[in-house]
Amino acid sequence: MGRKSKAEERKREILEHFYKVMLTEGFENSSIAKIAKSMDVNPSLLIHYFKTKEDMVVGLVDFLLERYEDAFLNMVISKENPQEQFDTVIDILFGHAWMQMSDQHSVFYACYYLSSRHDLIRERFQQMYNRFREVIEDLADRWIEAKIVRDFTPSQVAEYLIMLNEGLTYYEGVYRDPEAFMHRCEYLQKMVRKTLTA
Repeated sequence: MGRKSKAEERKREILEHFYKVMLTEGFENSSIAKIAKSMDVNPSLLIHYFKTKEDMVVGLVDFLLERYEDAFLNMVISKENPQEQFDTVIDILFGHAWMQMSDQHSVFYACYYLSSRHDLIRERFQQMYNRFREVIEDLADRWIEAKIVRDFTPSQVAEYLIMLNEGLTYYEGVYRDPEAFMHRCEYLQKMVRKTLTA
């Protein structure tokens, strides 16, 4: 048990450094040597835990998805009132909180690109979206029961919110204009509320 947890801690530390290196160097310029240098360790230590860079990328995807889920759930889970949950989810997905995670988006989309060529990475992204959809469907079920959301099924609400959020995130990644992003967020928040609650 102790060995496994130590190994998991070490893997997490490696992935945190991989993430930092990717932020500054980009995916193409990240290497096991640069990650080892960032950690001030011998590259052979990294190879002990991850045989290839590809293995490390799969681990990084899991690491990122866990961070996204934790960030989202921690902001929503404390709200028990369905209206507060609804407002919080809309504010998170189309607001400043999501933009604060934007440093992560460049790494996220680099990994996302790899999913088109790597089955295991694509599978991880599918698992992430499935989990995200399940969480929102559970919340949407409460919103529908409380008559906050009308004329939609929980799965329709989840798909709608995820697709709009992904579009906004991608669009923002191209423009990187914080002021314009906030205007887009305000517009989307109004449109989402109008669409789902009308």
